[in-house]
Amino acid sequence: MSNHEYEIPNDDDLSFEDVGPNASLREADLSDAHLEGADLSDANLSLANLSGANLKGSNLERANLSQANILGGDLSGATLLDANLSGAELSFADLSEADLKDADLSEARIRDADLSNVLLGDTNLDDIIMSRGTNIHSPNNRLKQFLNESDISKQRQYDVIARANHELREAFSENGLLNQARAARVRERSARRKEAKAEGGWKGNFDWAISRLSSAFTGYGVQIKPIVGWMILLYSLSAVVYWHWGGMGWGSSMYYSVVTFTTSPPYTPPTGLPSVVAGVETFAGTAAIVFLGYILGSRERI
Repeated sequence: MSNHEYEIPNDDDLSFEDVGPNASLREADLSDAHLEGADLSDANLSLANLSGANLKGSNLERANLSQANILGGDLSGATLLDANLSGAELSFADLSEADLKDADLSEARIRDADLSNVLLGDTNLDDIIMSRGTNIHSPNNRLKQFLNESDISKQRQYDVIARANHELREAFSENGLLNQARAARVRERSARRKEAKAEGGWKGNFDWAISRLSSAFTGYGVQIKPIVGWMILLYSLSAVVYWHWGGMGWGSSMYYSVVTFTTSPPYTPPTGLPSVVAGVETFAGTAAIVFLGYILGSRERI
């Protein structure tokens, strides 16, 4: 779109000639303006009113949008690399596909905003305000696509992904969005595991193995499904052993397995395999219950 096609309906003191790189638009009224594809790199738009404005695909690299009102604005596909959006009002705004790498969104308000498939990386999300309606999910795919086109090492790539998810986890947690915070925690730890694998050597491989075990048994301390799955598997297989090799009826074997799993065998198990399984189930069941308690506590402190 050429400058002549820009529309600024609510500020008679501005024209299309005022829109461009390094523009001085502090406190300007650009509400409902049509500035699709505009080049506003390095522009000063602090305290500007951009509510309802169309800035789709615009270049706002290094622009100063601090405390700007962009309520319901369209910034989809915009380049906001290293932009200052601190304290900006971005509620109900569309930032889908936007490049927010190195941007400062500290204290910005993004309630019910659409940040789907944005590019995050070293993005400052300190004290950001979001809601359940804020659409922001895993940054991994977009980051991987961006990083694969660079020449940085795999180890460094996973570090960038881990830090992006760390920032998201803290932002979700501060806003009480615990389910999203847990998911970000898992992505962060998964990236750190892959970073350790890429590092190689005995230390990297050891850290990778420990992280893999943490994922498999405790879901990195925040997921219930892995430990519950192991508990059900242990209980079920033990019941089958008591039934098939211990000569118990199916109902009796299930009862025996429940009691053995949660406390200790209600009576001496038959010799042979059932006796070995009862010992393993008692120990593993106690450990699983302890892990479950740890996970339930950790989930609320994420």
